[in-house]
Amino acid sequence: MEEKLLEIRYNMTLDEIAAGFKQFWNKYQLKRTIIFTIVYAVAFVLGADMVIRNLSNVYGYIIMGIAAGMIFYSWYRPVQIKNKMLDTLSSLAEENYITEIYPSKIRITTCIIDDTAEENSDKVENFDTEENSDDTGDNSDTAESSDGAEDNAQSAEPTTEEVSEYSFATDMFDAIESEQMFLLFVNRRLIYIYPKRCLEPDEQDKLREILKSKAIL
Repeated sequence: MEEKLLEIRYNMTLDEIAAGFKQFWNKYQLKRTIIFTIVYAVAFVLGADMVIRNLSNVYGYIIMGIAAGMIFYSWYRPVQIKNKMLDTLSSLAEENYITEIYPSKIRITTCIIDDTAEENSDKVENFDTEENSDDTGDNSDTAESSDGAEDNAQSAEPTTEEVSEYSFATDMFDAIESEQMFLLFVNRRLIYIYPKRCLEPDEQDKLREILKSKAIL
């Protein structure tokens, strides 16, 4: 069995996710978007030239319209994707993450925080208060309900939603370190964000050392 090099536990805010997405887009999409913009701009100029030469040239207007639309779409699409992603994430339960790094692989576990745990804990406290304050009533039902709520509170633990594993031998990794976070890119389509606020200084140093030793950072 492989020795674990590092284990880090962390979470992410929506602002951190937005910043990470921007870094991801700048690294892998910005250059291509600029190239497409230049191509569409050339098409727009050609269409404009056709219109200038002949104001009744319908094809010139069509080319200009398509080119302008594609330029707008190329730059608006990442904004649309980011906003949709943030809206989706904001409606989900809180998530915590665990990253385990081994010599040959990375394992990332996503955990869902069950909000009912806190609610059930409040119920237990309320039941205890009612039981202590009611000296004349029948406390048997209250005690039974309290026991049930306490059982639910104990069983309402964060649950593992997904475990992902990536191999250093077969998957493609890249990474960026900024002032606020580490960004790990996998196969140019996945991004994992490690906020430095969640990492101890020695964890940051170890993560940096591992990424550099793998020629990722």
